[in-house]
Parts: sequence; C-alpha cells; structure tokens
Amino acid sequence: MAALDTLRAQWAGLGTELLIRATRGICDGSVLNADSGRADTRARIDDWTGVLSLYTGENESISVQATA
Repeated sequence: MAALDTLRAQWAGLGTELLIRATRGICDGSVLNADSGRADTRARIDDWTGVLSLYTGENESISVQATA
C-alpha cells in the first residue's frame, strides 16, 4: 500500500509539473500575442493619423482624433 501511495504521489507531482509548464507556455504565448496586437494597432493608428492629416486643410471644422 505504501508503494502505491508513493507512486501516486510521484505521478501527482509529475502531472502538476506538466500542467504548470503547459500553462506557463500558454500564458507566455498570450503575452506575445497581446504585445504583437498592440504593436499592430499602434502602427495602424499612426498610418491613419498620417492619412487624416492630409484632409485637415479641407475640413477644418471637423475634429478627428485617433486613439488606441
């Protein structure tokens, strides 16, 4: 019985370690995706800000602001 308990404890520890490693990988991937998304969004806002600035002379009465 003690051997079975020892084996269970070892497998439980291994399962926990695998779960922690898998979760850590998912979290790291999520952070990378979020950082990439923010960089893409910032680049698009900068692009649109450049385009909108071309029209400010014609439409002075219109207030346009691009934000993230």
